Amino acid sequence: MPDPDGLQAPPPARSEPTPEARSAAPAWREPTRSLPLRWGTYRARWVAGVALIVVGTACVLATTAYSLPFLLAGSIMQPAGWAVLPSTIGRRVAVVVPVLGFTWLMLGGAGFAWCYAILLAAWLLVRLRPLPTFAVLLLPIASSLVLPIFVSTYQQGWITILTSTVVVVGSAWLARAGAIAVDSWQAVRTLRNRPDRLDAPRP
Repeated sequence: MPDPDGLQAPPPARSEPTPEARSAAPAWREPTRSLPLRWGTYRARWVAGVALIVVGTACVLATTAYSLPFLLAGSIMQPAGWAVLPSTIGRRVAVVVPVLGFTWLMLGGAGFAWCYAILLAAWLLVRLRPLPTFAVLLLPIASSLVLPIFVSTYQQGWITILTSTVVVVGSAWLARAGAIAVDSWQAVRTLRNRPDRLDAPRP
């Protein structure tokens, strides 16, 4: 419609999606929840997998010359945990041997704290985290560079274990938040490009 003053009307501005349009985007959920499971339930397998990985890793790290059975128990429980976690079979199989091998290296003390980054990388891979979230691997690597300054004896190994565990757990949660942000950004971008969106300009 022409402007009453005889001036050409400006073209309609492209506005952001309305709240109604934003709500049309599906809520974020763990990618592994969408995978078909051949046995068990998602929550039961997740809890069992995490418990086996944590306890198995703890058994390996608690190993000394006088407690070798812990090494055997941990070397069985940790791979079992990765096998139980809900994920694609290829990713679960791919992480078992590398993670177990680097867990054994952690027995070397603070100088091998960087091995915790391998454990975190396996978790991100099995949990189907997007590639940008793998940047959190820099956190345990940075921590491993600082720890040897403060940890110099074998008796102080608990400091390495505690600090590295906190860093890895925090990094895993940070990666999850990053996955949500990446998914939300992709969903909004897709919504903006939809031809039938509510605020799309009409011809």
